[in-house]
Amino acid sequence: MTALSADRPSNDPKDDLFGHAPFARSLADSLCRYPGNDGLVVALYGPWGSGKSTVLSYVQHYLEQQTEDQPVLVKFNPWWFSGQENLARAFLGQLQAVLPAKSEKFRKLGDLLGDFSEGIGGLIDLSGMTGGAGSKLGKLLGLITKRKPKDVPALKSEISKILLEAKQRILVVIDDIDRLTPEETRQLFTVIKALADFPNIVYLMAFDRDVAAQAIEQQGGLPGARYLEKIVQVPFELPPVDRIALRAMLFKRLDEILGNVPDGVFDHEYWTNVYHDGIDALIQVPRDVVRFVNTLAVTYPSVRGEVNAVDFIALESIRVFLPDLYDTLRANPERFAGHSNGRHEADRRESEAFHRAWIESLPAEHRDSSRALIERVFPKTSSMGYGADWLTDWRRNLRACHPDLFPIYFRLSLPSGAVSRREMLDLLYSIATPESFKARLLAAKSEKRPDGLTRARALLERLMDHVEADIPSAQVATTIEALLDVGDSLIDYDDERGMFDFGNISRVSRPVYHLLKRVPGDQRAAVLEAAIRSGHAVAAQRRVLSALAEGAAKSETTGDEVLLASAEVDRLKIAWIERMKSVAGESPFALHPQLPRLLAAWRQWAGDAEVRAWCDRAVASDEGLLRLIAAFLQHTRSQSFGDVAVRVQPRLNPAWMEPYIDVQACFERLSEMAAGGKVPDWASEAVAQFLKERRMLEAGKNPDGIGAFDDDGAA
Repeated sequence: MTALSADRPSNDPKDDLFGHAPFARSLADSLCRYPGNDGLVVALYGPWGSGKSTVLSYVQHYLEQQTEDQPVLVKFNPWWFSGQENLARAFLGQLQAVLPAKSEKFRKLGDLLGDFSEGIGGLIDLSGMTGGAGSKLGKLLGLITKRKPKDVPALKSEISKILLEAKQRILVVIDDIDRLTPEETRQLFTVIKALADFPNIVYLMAFDRDVAAQAIEQQGGLPGARYLEKIVQVPFELPPVDRIALRAMLFKRLDEILGNVPDGVFDHEYWTNVYHDGIDALIQVPRDVVRFVNTLAVTYPSVRGEVNAVDFIALESIRVFLPDLYDTLRANPERFAGHSNGRHEADRRESEAFHRAWIESLPAEHRDSSRALIERVFPKTSSMGYGADWLTDWRRNLRACHPDLFPIYFRLSLPSGAVSRREMLDLLYSIATPESFKARLLAAKSEKRPDGLTRARALLERLMDHVEADIPSAQVATTIEALLDVGDSLIDYDDERGMFDFGNISRVSRPVYHLLKRVPGDQRAAVLEAAIRSGHAVAAQRRVLSALAEGAAKSETTGDEVLLASAEVDRLKIAWIERMKSVAGESPFALHPQLPRLLAAWRQWAGDAEVRAWCDRAVASDEGLLRLIAAFLQHTRSQSFGDVAVRVQPRLNPAWMEPYIDVQACFERLSEMAAGGKVPDWASEAVAQFLKERRMLEAGKNPDGIGAFDDDGAA
C-alpha cells in the first residue's frame, strides 16, 4: 500500500487512475514545441486536491523521455520558503544553485544571478508593499545603503545574453502556490511578473485561480483576475476528474484496507445504498480519496471485526469531511442510536427540532445527502418507525445504530470488558462440542468486567442475537441441553443488582425458548424433556416451563399458536419434579441462590408433602436451619422524595416460610441460638430479621404493611 501522505502526487503515468497522463503528455509536447525564445508564463488551473501536482510530475516524466529539445528543469516550491520575507531572493537563489550545475553553458550565471538577486530582491519587496510597511521599508533602505549599488539593468542584460547564447530552454515548475498566505501569494506573482521576460525561460505554475485572485485582491487591492491575466500568457484548465475513475480509485483502496472483512460480514446492497446516499457527494477530487483512505488505514485495524464495515466507512467519511456533524453524533448518542418506539408528541417535536438544526448547519450542497446518509446509518432518525424488535438484528450485524455498539465507532476501540466479535464467534463455534461450550460459559462467569459484572452476562445477552440463524439446526437440541445443564451455575452477583435486573437465569432461558421455535413442533417436547432429565439447571428449567405454561394458558383464550400445548407442558413439569427430587438430594442444593423460587414451584406443581418433607430434613440440623433461613432473606430498596441516599431494608417475614417449616419451633430454636451467641456471621442478618419480624407479627403489626420499617433508618 502507498505510504501515508495526502499530498504525495503520483509520479509514474502507468499509475494514472484519472486520465491525467494524456493531458500531461500533450502539455509536455506543447512546451517542447514552443517556437520562440521569449519568456513564457504557463498556468495550470485547478481546485485544491484535483491532481495538479500529479500532472506536473507526469509532465516532468514525459520531458525526461525526450531525446531532443529536452529543457533544463528547475523546480521551485515557494511553500518551502513560507514565512521568509523575500521570496524573490529565494527564487533567484534556486536558479543560481541549479542552472550552473545543469550545463556548462550556464556556468557564468552563478555570480550574475547572485548579484542580480541582491539588487532586485529588495526592489521587488518594495514594489509590492502597501500601507503599514514602514518598518520593512526602513529596514530595506538600511540594507541598501550599506551595500555597494548594483547596476540592475546591466546585470539583467548580461544574464539575458547568456540565456540566449545557450539556446537551451529552461522550464521552471512552481507548485503548492495554494498553500501560501495571501501576502506570500502576492509576493510570488510580483516576482514572476518582474522576471517573466528572461529569454528561453518558461514558467509552469499550478494553482487555484480563484484562490490566487482573492489573495491578490486582499493584499494589493488590485482586481485579482485581471492581474493574473497580465502575468499568465498561456492558461490551461485541468480537465475535470471522471467520476467513474474517482470511484474506481476509492474502491480499489478500500479493498486494500478493508478487503478481509471477517467471515464475509459485508452487505453489498447496504454498502451501495450508503455510498450513493451520502459518501459519493463528499468525494470530489483525488485528494479527497487519499485523505479518506489514509484515515481508514489508521483507524479501521483497531476495530476490525468489531464494527460493521459499511457503517464505519460512513462515519469516518463524516469525520474527515464534516467534522462538526461528527462531533454532533458523538455527543448525542441517544439522538441517533436505538429504536424509535415510545416517543411522546412533545419528545417527537423536540427531536425534529434537534435534527433540523444540525442539518441546517451543514453547507447547503451537503444537506440532502448528509441527511440521507444519517437516516440510512441511524434508522431512528428517519420518518419510518423502527421498533425494539430491530435491536437484535442490528447488534448481530454490528450496526452503529445499536446503543451498545455506538461507542465503539467513536472510541475507535472496544470498551474495557466488552465482548469482542472474535470471542462471540469462538463461543458459537464451540457449540459443536457441548462440553467446550459449557466450559467457556463457566470460565466467563469467573471473569469480572470493570463494572463488576461477569463476562457470562454479556456472552448470554449476545448469544440471544444469534439463536435465529447462526446456530446450525443440527446443534439446536444439544445447545438447549447444554444451557439447561449449566445455566444455574451462571447465577452470580449479576442477579443482585436491583429489582429491575432480570438476572442470568432469564438470559439462559430466553435463548432456550427461542431455540425451541426452530425445533419441529412434534419434537419439541421430547427435546426439552431430554434436556430436563439430563440437566442440573433446575432454576433455568423452571423458568422455561413457566414461560411455556403461560403461553399455553393464554392460547386457550386467544387461540394463538403456541410452542407446546398445556398437556405437553404438564408432562414436562412431571419430568422436572423428578429431576428436582434428584438434585435436591445433593448437598449443594440447599445453597442454591434461587432456593425459595424452586421450593415454591416444586410445591405448586407437586403439592405440599414432598417439599415439606425435604424442608423438615433440611432444618433437622442447626446449620441446615440457618441455611434455609438465610436463603429466604431479601433486601428492598427505596428512596424518599428529595433524598439522594437509597434505603436498603432487609426483609424476612416468617409467614413466607409457613408452607415449608414449623415457624414457631424454628423461632424458638433461633432465639436460643441468638441468645447463646451461636449464630455465625454469615447468617446473623437473616436470623435477626426473622426474629424481628416474628415479634412484629406477635405484636399485631404486619411487616409487609406500608411504612412498617419507617423508624429503622437508612442502611
